[in-house]
Amino acid sequence: MNKQTFVDTEAETWFEFQPVPGTKLLPLAEPVPKGSIHRLKMIAGKEIPVH
Repeated sequence: MNKQTFVDTEAETWFEFQPVPGTKLLPLAEPVPKGSIHRLKMIAGKEIPVH
């Protein structure tokens, strides 16, 4: 298994998460077995739809 590395959150760019308008994602670590680690930013009052 590869060693997990974390990104410098001050140096990385948030990207728009198109499936849920009004949200942005920032990848935090890679690789992650069977998943991912992200930070999510949402506008006030935003709700994530049932999925």
